[in-house]
Amino acid sequence: MKIKAIVLGAILAVAACATAPPASAWTQIGAREVRDRTDRDTIVVEGPRRFERIKLCVYRNPVRFIDLDIRFANGGHQDVGVRQRINPGQCTRNIDLEGDDRNIASVSMLYEETSFRRRTATVRLFAE
Repeated sequence: MKIKAIVLGAILAVAACATAPPASAWTQIGAREVRDRTDRDTIVVEGPRRFERIKLCVYRNPVRFIDLDIRFANGGHQDVGVRQRINPGQCTRNIDLEGDDRNIASVSMLYEETSFRRRTATVRLFAE
């Protein structure tokens, strides 16, 4: 009886100390400096990795995204209308990729960087 109590106590102690991994872990898979005008730039994603969703985060200056074209390694693509101004330190909504986990080849962005002094902004592409 004492042995069962000791074993149960040990199991509970280990369970209390164990921490669960994060439910979702975003990975930066690319970045691009964007200019102070309406433009289209592409972030090329290296390597055969599969993801379920993406988001774009903006740093230094605001960016108004108009449209995204996500290209997959198998030749398919997904067009996503964003139509949203993202301020520095903020991200777009999570964009679910159509189908099962997808191997992203590139993401083309149609955007307008909205600072008034010919500055640039950094756009980082995250996926999970």
